[in-house]
Amino acid sequence: MGSIYRSSELDVSADVAWDFIERYTRSEVHVFSLCLAERQEGEYRVVTLADGREICERNVTVDPVHRRATYTVPGLNGAEHHQAEMRIEADLHARARLVWVTDYLPHEIAEERASSYDALFAELVVAVNSHGGVAATSS
Repeated sequence: MGSIYRSSELDVSADVAWDFIERYTRSEVHVFSLCLAERQEGEYRVVTLADGREICERNVTVDPVHRRATYTVPGLNGAEHHQAEMRIEADLHARARLVWVTDYLPHEIAEERASSYDALFAELVVAVNSHGGVAATSS
């Protein structure tokens, strides 16, 4: 299986970062410039792209204990299999890291799409770092 792996240290705490990711899974925050809107339909995030197409991201796991969210988009980019994970890691010095891993079958799709994930990941990092979140005000 081909994987696209992106990670970055964040300027916000792990709690604030996870608050953002959890809200993302519920279509409560907007991240990507190529998307016009998001809405929730059950366990699916329905994303409207700039060209009007809709993509249905099915939430598979939203795990606040491990700060990990996984989702799948059947047939994305012509894939036989697509699954992605966003997770927040915290080190002993309370620094947070965002990790985004996307798996594709056939693996060639990951090779073909990898460069397009650079801009998407950059937008995601900016959005997380800009998030105030409930966790930021509850201490």
